[in-house]
Amino acid sequence: MGKNTIVEKYNKYASYESKRWQDLAAQNVNSWPDVWEKSVEQYSHRPIVYEVGSTYPWSYQELDRAADKIAEWAISLNQQYIGVHQNNSAIFLATVLGLAKAGVVAVLFNIRESAQKLSTLAQNSGIKIAIGKPIPSVETYDPNLILERPWSGQISAKHRCQVTLDDPVVIIFTSGTSGRSKPALFSHRRMIGAGIAWSLRTGMSSDSKCYITLPLYHGNGLAVAFSSCVEAGACAVVRDRFSVRAFLSDVRTYNCDSVVYIGELWRYLNQSLKQPDDAKNPLRVIFGNGLTAPLWEQVIERFGIEKVVEHYGATEMPASALTNWTGKAGYCGFIPPDHPDASNIVLVDEQLKVVAPGEAGEALLRVPGNIYRGYLDPKLDENKVWRNLFEPGDLWWRSGDLLCRDTEGFFTFVERMGDSFRWKGENVSCVEVEEAILLTGKVREVVVYGVPIPGESGKVGMASILPIECLEEGETLNDFLGHLQELLPPYGIPHIIRLVEQHHKTTSTMKIIKAHLQAEGFKQIEKYPHFILHQGRYVRLTSDFFSALESGTLTLGFR
Repeated sequence: MGKNTIVEKYNKYASYESKRWQDLAAQNVNSWPDVWEKSVEQYSHRPIVYEVGSTYPWSYQELDRAADKIAEWAISLNQQYIGVHQNNSAIFLATVLGLAKAGVVAVLFNIRESAQKLSTLAQNSGIKIAIGKPIPSVETYDPNLILERPWSGQISAKHRCQVTLDDPVVIIFTSGTSGRSKPALFSHRRMIGAGIAWSLRTGMSSDSKCYITLPLYHGNGLAVAFSSCVEAGACAVVRDRFSVRAFLSDVRTYNCDSVVYIGELWRYLNQSLKQPDDAKNPLRVIFGNGLTAPLWEQVIERFGIEKVVEHYGATEMPASALTNWTGKAGYCGFIPPDHPDASNIVLVDEQLKVVAPGEAGEALLRVPGNIYRGYLDPKLDENKVWRNLFEPGDLWWRSGDLLCRDTEGFFTFVERMGDSFRWKGENVSCVEVEEAILLTGKVREVVVYGVPIPGESGKVGMASILPIECLEEGETLNDFLGHLQELLPPYGIPHIIRLVEQHHKTTSTMKIIKAHLQAEGFKQIEKYPHFILHQGRYVRLTSDFFSALESGTLTLGFR
């Protein structure tokens, strides 16, 4: 695609989106359920959700009636926020839509979290009632029992008459780029906008089927993929969780022409045994984030993909995500340098000076209307913004991520800056992992950080530990691991630990210095005892294991 063609396409997309928002305003659309109900009117008897393994899909009308039952139940409880703790399913989607119809904000809980973490998150968020799987200390209802009730008719929009586009439709827990998990607000405007943006860039139509195997309690699965289906009148094919073995079989069985991804999904698939018919599948377009340039090229060739739409975004960001739909591999976004949109994102160094093209800098996004609401707790918002940066009264959102922009307007993601890292598609808070390790009662001091390993995207969790007593390979270490499994989800448990005999170096304010630890990684196995999480147990990192890890042939984790 030539440069002029790319710019023309960008302008075409921008023009379409502007016109679409004007039409929605003319129709008095004030919430995502308004958009949903218009799609129900237009596509009433067409399929909206296939659950993998089921014979028949849910139609738009059937899902809408299920949502009405959830809404009627929610209205009777008179709650502003209700927790949702469910696996990927049509009922999950009916629940979120139903709560939105009732003017209630759905607080989405990660089903992989430990019971203790769930209870803490619910308490900190003021959640007293939830729907789905049990959450300790929260009154939890079974959605199946609610859906057995007779349908009383469509819920009146009066129940959400006070809702505006800028109010949250869901709350998603995220560590962002620093600190412990925080409930982040995801607005009706962004949910609708995501559907418009990705259905447009992927070319999704009412005949499309989108395979969703990412969690619906995260933004990619719900906003990027399902909201696009709602916008286009398409059908979502939902699987409970990702499976390498079942992936192509599902895609072929349900004739899916698109799939939402994170980079790890394609890395797993590309590492699987090649088959001569890998490219014989109905997939036309894949969309998501985290697909690096080398993997990008390998994936489209092996699996016969026509188009990739890569993006950069964050749950708590105040504006639209960056997108790259141009076919240029390895880039996460594109904005023509002379387009007005280009001035809404700047990359700055540590002195808040704008960096030159080709240099990495923290991405700052202009906050529309100079009002930022990113978290349930408004006190957290101030830590994410810079005020009066370039002119009096301006407001910029801090991404906490390093990006690079070239002279043509293409963006690449460099790395995260904050006290967290990304592993297996999940944000891992170093603070939370450190707190969990200390709770085992076996550790005097710990510092957690992410380190890169060959053959994997993101960073794996590593912990440098000063134990109270000797932690030895075998029963002692795996007793320690058992404690961590009660406190942390699998992706949060450190996959590499090293044991030290002295306190870690600190700054003058007693903060442990991490930079040199991250730089050392797991290479000092002769100096410190190192252990890796391999096939569900902590085992000594020997020179043979080290060589396998360095060559990318050793798999860490629980399998």
